[in-house]
Amino acid sequence: MPPRSKIERLDPRIREAVDELVRGGRATIDEIVERLRAMLGENAPSRAAVGRYAQRATAKMQRYREAQEVAKVWIAKLDQEPEGDVGRLLAEMLRTVAFEALGQLGDDGATVEAGDVMLLARAIKDLASADKLNADRQLKIRKELAQELEQKVEEQAKSGAPLTADAFRSMIREVYG
Repeated sequence: MPPRSKIERLDPRIREAVDELVRGGRATIDEIVERLRAMLGENAPSRAAVGRYAQRATAKMQRYREAQEVAKVWIAKLDQEPEGDVGRLLAEMLRTVAFEALGQLGDDGATVEAGDVMLLARAIKDLASADKLNADRQLKIRKELAQELEQKVEEQAKSGAPLTADAFRSMIREVYG
């Protein structure tokens, strides 16, 4: 595992100031280095270290923005048809992301915090709960539709009219739409 960068090992308040400058995009690497030198003196990280950190942070922000855009598209489709393929695909994608994040914890040399593991465990648990709720809901809907169809068949039988294939298909269309 590669060691953590010098920026990542800084005091969290100083690192947050660096993150803010990088996120803002208005400060150059030289300006960030100057601010760090003003705060830390000779112990300030090198220009190269700041450049590498800024490059990684910018790449992460770009991936985050792209993920947000993709999520907007999927959410719009999910709103249109929550029970459809998009809903199932979205749950599967979330599960994959959670497992990939779990696999990457600590890969960059950073320590793994209990909170990160708890969040991922909770996400996986919530996905499992959502799957169970969805399966239960679908089972309930199927039972209700089957009962409604059974009721229509019984009504047809009580009326004394024969139950033809066409009459049965008509009942199915009524019940299932």
